[in-house]
Amino acid sequence: MQSFPVFSTVSKLHVVFCRSLLSTIAMCGTKFEYSARELVDMPTQTRGRLAGRKWLPGALRAGSKFPEYVPNPRENFPAFYRANASVAGCTPIRDFAKDVREIIERELHVHGALLFRGLPLKNGNDFSKFMRRLKDSLMRYEGGTAVRHEVAGSVYTASNDPPEYSIEPHNEMAYSDQHPLKVFFFCDVPALPGHGGESVITDVRQVSKKLDSEVVKNFKRLGIRYCRHLPTKKPGGYTSWQQIFNTEDKAYVEQYMAKHERSYRWESDGALTSWFRRPAFRNHPITGEEVWFNQVHSQNATYFQDHPLWAHLDIPSIKYPSNSYYGDGSEIEEDFLQHIREVLWEESVGFQMQKGDVLIHDNVFVGHARLGFTGKRKLLVSLSKD
Repeated sequence: MQSFPVFSTVSKLHVVFCRSLLSTIAMCGTKFEYSARELVDMPTQTRGRLAGRKWLPGALRAGSKFPEYVPNPRENFPAFYRANASVAGCTPIRDFAKDVREIIERELHVHGALLFRGLPLKNGNDFSKFMRRLKDSLMRYEGGTAVRHEVAGSVYTASNDPPEYSIEPHNEMAYSDQHPLKVFFFCDVPALPGHGGESVITDVRQVSKKLDSEVVKNFKRLGIRYCRHLPTKKPGGYTSWQQIFNTEDKAYVEQYMAKHERSYRWESDGALTSWFRRPAFRNHPITGEEVWFNQVHSQNATYFQDHPLWAHLDIPSIKYPSNSYYGDGSEIEEDFLQHIREVLWEESVGFQMQKGDVLIHDNVFVGHARLGFTGKRKLLVSLSKD
């Protein structure tokens, strides 16, 4: 009679158990599928129109050279990462954050923008948790010019501007000495198909190369003077200095002005007027590459003159929420502002974000924008200093 080792059954069970364990590990591993060009090109008839668009600064100007439609995404702009379907339901947010951070550190300054899809994020609280797990140095949105409010820890609405308004391409807080180096957008409520609301990113590296040499020379020599006019808080008013600085304390605001070397005055009606000079270019902290980095166009009075809340008003330029000049205080040529806008849109791409998407961009190399929309749409934003 043939004899068998007494441990054979145990060994077989052990093998089965190990295979099951390995399968579970593989299934719940935090891996992404990468694609250089995952986003489907939008057919012309469904893409966001730029030329002649109402409530888009510069689009209705005589002789405008805006692209007819917002361009489609290009290869690796943005680079696309989809969570494997097998891992989305069993991998905790902290593990996804670890993998996302590794990809950011390796790829963000190369591609400029990364889009992650399939993360287990359902709302602003999940996004806030995800951002804390990334272990970035998150910023409070203080002293900025966008109309937004905080919805969770270090998470804000992307913009509270009227939905019909199209926000121009810009680098976040490029007018400030305290701008973020990374910007994170989370799609909480996607726009309905055919209702607009495309998310837009702009390759500022290419913008710097395409700007007219006379424009570049003027701004390199003179820099930019930003002026801001913030009313005191009142019902139905535009963003007040109390909202911008999250305080009612004028002394706190004055300390902020001194710290950031800004000139200011309090107006007789309680408003705050301030002005300061900033360069038009900056070098990337990793690559050293010099790029166009400012908001001379989107902080100019012409931005508000094409805005539904301001277009009906006949007021001096200095009374708009912001205005921009050359660094010596002289006026910027309107043709130069229009040229800047045209080049920014030429180097932009647009696409629809889906529920739960996270779009990350390097704030020095890449700007962002939004096309107007109808219906519901809600993006959230978080800012990082490193």
